[in-house]
Amino acid sequence: MFQDLWEERLQRSGEEKQHIKSEVQKIERKVRQYLDRIVNIDSSVLINSYENEVRQLEEQRILLNEKVQNCGRPLKSFDETFRTAFGFLSNPYKLWDSDRLEDKRSVLKLVFAKRLPYYRNEGFRTASISLPFSLLGDLKGGKYEMVEGIGFEPMYS
Repeated sequence: MFQDLWEERLQRSGEEKQHIKSEVQKIERKVRQYLDRIVNIDSSVLINSYENEVRQLEEQRILLNEKVQNCGRPLKSFDETFRTAFGFLSNPYKLWDSDRLEDKRSVLKLVFAKRLPYYRNEGFRTASISLPFSLLGDLKGGKYEMVEGIGFEPMYS
């Protein structure tokens, strides 16, 4: 199931990459149009405004090209990411025990769904836990039921 989601996300990022490439082509067409207009214009005011537009479009094109280079390829493989995620879920205290402040902040962001509620005179309140931990808590607490012996469909005679 996780592998399927991983593959779907890779496919979506490939589609996003194609969309960004089409945007880059549109920008290049606009730049060519502005440059053609600059050649035929005698007014220095219009030339300056067109040059500013071309400069902004070139900056956009550079940013989009950087996005294209980074889009569509994951930072780590599925196996490594899966192993890391389930290692964290099995024992979040290992990351919390780290001396690095960034690790502790990561644990807070991953364990709690929202910021920890704090009231000035009362202190911290009950926090809402993120989905993976709430599901694991439901399993541990025994909040699950078996299907009845008859099944879902009605019985036939």
